[in-house]
Amino acid sequence: MTSGTSKTDSEAYELASRTADAQRANLPEWQRKQISDDEMQIGETWFVWGFYCAMTDDIDRRKRLLVNYLNTKYPDVKHSQRIVDDIAKTADEENRLFDAIAAAGRQAYREGGDGHLTGIATIFLNVIRNH
Repeated sequence: MTSGTSKTDSEAYELASRTADAQRANLPEWQRKQISDDEMQIGETWFVWGFYCAMTDDIDRRKRLLVNYLNTKYPDVKHSQRIVDDIAKTADEENRLFDAIAAAGRQAYREGGDGHLTGIATIFLNVIRNH
């Protein structure tokens, strides 16, 4: 779907949140123990950006949806607008890690699958081990 989506902002949040939560629940225990909550939150945020990219091609709406997502799901996050602006900037640059995670979010939206976050966790673990 593109900008013609019929989902309201609250429906978009619920769908993204349910998808991310379901995928997080599918992570093997060993992955959850090796990736910090902060690292998973970064991966989840990039994933949800990709999810919203597949939902709408309206960049302003995407940003608004992600700010709402962060403010609702992680109310302790400070500067959510700045985080989203940085993500939008990163999306325009060459960053393979970001691109892979956002692509998993797009794929999850299109397919409704729930195994994509496991792939993200594996990517993060490989990056952590190699840096």
